[in-house]
Amino acid sequence: MADDDLAFLNLILLLGTMASRRLDGVARAGTDERNERLHASRGTIDMLTSLKKRTTGRLSPEEERVIDSVLRDLQARYVRALASPAAPAAPPPARP
Repeated sequence: MADDDLAFLNLILLLGTMASRRLDGVARAGTDERNERLHASRGTIDMLTSLKKRTTGRLSPEEERVIDSVLRDLQARYVRALASPAAPAAPPPARP
């Protein structure tokens, strides 16, 4: 595998990991943080989708398999995260 191929796969996996970590925290986040996480995750999914479209016909079978797998996983997790309710707001601290 050429260094460029490895660099491309590393880029895809890095972007996928970033979006995945954001999605992991959606269920525990309050409303504002939840919206920020969803927005950032959507942006990364859109970036990966654009990379896939722009590289169509130029990817190795392995690169295509990896980007398809990462996108499928992130898109499914994003839809589940959208459906999950925001965490309730934390109650104010008790006064002594």
